[in-house]
Amino acid sequence: MKNNQYIRLGGVLLLITSVVALLLGFFNDTTKDIIAQTNLEKKIASMQRVMPEAETFVTLYPDLSAAPMVTEVNVGSSNSGTVEGWCFSMSPKGYGGAITMVVGITSDLTVSGVEIVAHSETPGLGANAQKESWLSQFNGQSGVLSVVKNAPQAGQIQAVTSATKTSKAVVNAVNQALEVAATLAEEGR
Repeated sequence: MKNNQYIRLGGVLLLITSVVALLLGFFNDTTKDIIAQTNLEKKIASMQRVMPEAETFVTLYPDLSAAPMVTEVNVGSSNSGTVEGWCFSMSPKGYGGAITMVVGITSDLTVSGVEIVAHSETPGLGANAQKESWLSQFNGQSGVLSVVKNAPQAGQIQAVTSATKTSKAVVNAVNQALEVAATLAEEGR
């Protein structure tokens, strides 16, 4: 090939990539508000599932330096303004990576619900942690929770079969949410 052909092919390639980049930028700009709104709706729906008695949620900005698994805190209130509790966005490390979850803690410091939003856990093993039958063990629990393999008592959560690391990650996240909720309750937040 002659140099002219290389320059012409390079120019065509530059033109194609420029047009594609412009189109990507245009569609990204066009859809970013829709994506942000959809993500907000999903977040609110998760908070309402773990704290159904709350009707409004307001983000708090407490010092979370001692709570590395907590990524966000929202106070949940009824329409009359009564604080029902807090919803915690959590990100503990499970067997397969980060587990994204939401934990609801009532104002009397009991767990009102736990929902796993996203995970990379092993299908058929750690992935079973997102089942309602397992997560419902947390409802009404308070204090420091622990993981057991058989016959849980008060303050204990039965591990997901063959997924102890995943189970411990979720329980540790709930424990951290309970600790932060206790601090927020003390501070009157």
